[in-house]
Amino acid sequence: MYQAGSGDETSTPRAGWRRKTTTALAVAVVAACTLLLGTARAPSQVAGATATDLAPTERQAKVARLVSSMFERSHYRQAPVNDPVSSLVLDRYVESLDGNRSYFLASDIAEFEKYRYQLDDAVASGKLEPAFAIYNRFQERNRERMAFALASLKTEPDFKLDERFEFDREKAPWAASKADLDEVWRKRVKNDALSLMLTGKTWPETRDILQKRYERAAKRSEQVTTDDVFENFMNSFAHVFDPHSSYFSPRNSEEYRIQMSLSYEGIGASLQAIDDYVTVMEILPGGSAQESGQLKATDRILAVGQGKDGELVDVVGWRLDDVVQLIRGPGGSFVKLQVQAGDAAPGASERVIVLPRKKITLEAQAAKKELRK
Repeated sequence: MYQAGSGDETSTPRAGWRRKTTTALAVAVVAACTLLLGTARAPSQVAGATATDLAPTERQAKVARLVSSMFERSHYRQAPVNDPVSSLVLDRYVESLDGNRSYFLASDIAEFEKYRYQLDDAVASGKLEPAFAIYNRFQERNRERMAFALASLKTEPDFKLDERFEFDREKAPWAASKADLDEVWRKRVKNDALSLMLTGKTWPETRDILQKRYERAAKRSEQVTTDDVFENFMNSFAHVFDPHSSYFSPRNSEEYRIQMSLSYEGIGASLQAIDDYVTVMEILPGGSAQESGQLKATDRILAVGQGKDGELVDVVGWRLDDVVQLIRGPGGSFVKLQVQAGDAAPGASERVIVLPRKKITLEAQAAKKELRK
């Protein structure tokens, strides 16, 4: 499951894909890949798009070959990329996708065994089809689970039954059939409903909340890009060598640079995706958003344009990090925003504001020290 995060005009890693601190090698790898291949990124799927399987690009094939070579020659372990590595990569990759064993079937896991000793060759040769085949199967199962969860809401659960729900399925066996997974998810939906109803909500209120929750989860899943899949797979590869080595895509490399330098060029607003809207959570000191006074916390960003006269592009339903990339830009340039007050009624009027981009210092995130006696 993947979801947008929040940040100071930055985007955080999608939940469900674990991220660890990086070593100098990981930074060197992504820097080299960025210089060689640029920062191209496959566009996100938008809500309502036709579901299609994702496939690796030629750029990703080149990066994979470069990463494999650098790990063998430059990593401090200088371990070979071989069959034992491939076996570990497969296990880590499957765990990163479905660590709680709630999507894949036992038959899927058995089918993936044919890749156990092929992933090292896939990375070294740049032929990444096995990694994408595994992800596409996960996406297929995820669609099935979301459809089942939404269908389950048609009937109120029987809360009088004496049964248990297993939260942590990390050690549980893989489900033998779709019927077994249906039972897991029936209890999961029931547990979600019970948690809401214990707060005093009625079943109709609970059903509406869960329907929106599951629909958002399904939409976020459809917005995953080839770069997301590639980065997750390459991180599974990197973590086999060292838990502190990571592969960063060009975009996430830039996010890492911002976190380390505590500065970026933008308007100075902390953003978060809420439902289908990128929402302003906080106005940061020193930015043009604060200086102009035109942008307020809780405002929703509906469209973004480049320059004072740029055409507005509707961004409702977009991923947070895609919207962030439109808002950020070189200092001295301008961004045009179409916004609506967070408490505005449906159909309320919108306003358009133009803000200059400038260097923003993230002082609140800086490490601090204090000597106390």
